[in-house]
Amino acid sequence: MFFIILIVLAAVGFVVQYLLGLLQIKNFTKNYTDLRSNGRVAIGRRPSIFKAGTLVLFQLNGKNEIEEGRYMQGVTVFSKFRKLEGLEGFKLNKVTDKDLKNYNKLLVKAILDAQHTLNIIDKGGEIEKIPSPLMKAVKKVNKVFKNERGMKHGLHR
Repeated sequence: MFFIILIVLAAVGFVVQYLLGLLQIKNFTKNYTDLRSNGRVAIGRRPSIFKAGTLVLFQLNGKNEIEEGRYMQGVTVFSKFRKLEGLEGFKLNKVTDKDLKNYNKLLVKAILDAQHTLNIIDKGGEIEKIPSPLMKAVKKVNKVFKNERGMKHGLHR
């Protein structure tokens, strides 16, 4: 009986998480569409499991100047987009660390990712997929197991 209750609670938790995730995606879509209706949008990401994940959206004009910025930062699905002030008029591809000294470290990383993304797109390249924090952990575990197996079978480097 205990295990049935545990499974039901886990299923309910999964469904609630899924529904709240959908609300967060809806919030992203609304903000992205809002900014996109006025020009190009650069997106910067800084995913994380234990620290706050961060996402930035910059509306750019034809000169790659930031007209409006928004960011979402948090560890839960209750995070919502807020205005990112202080970078209006800056060219995104010319923003430096000195320009970002008033922002927290995670937000700076997301802003620099948006800059990196813009530079790649402007050169005609494709954006590499950032693995989720969970996928990074899985890859590390796989790497450890591969190294152990290689040593057992005499496959040293």
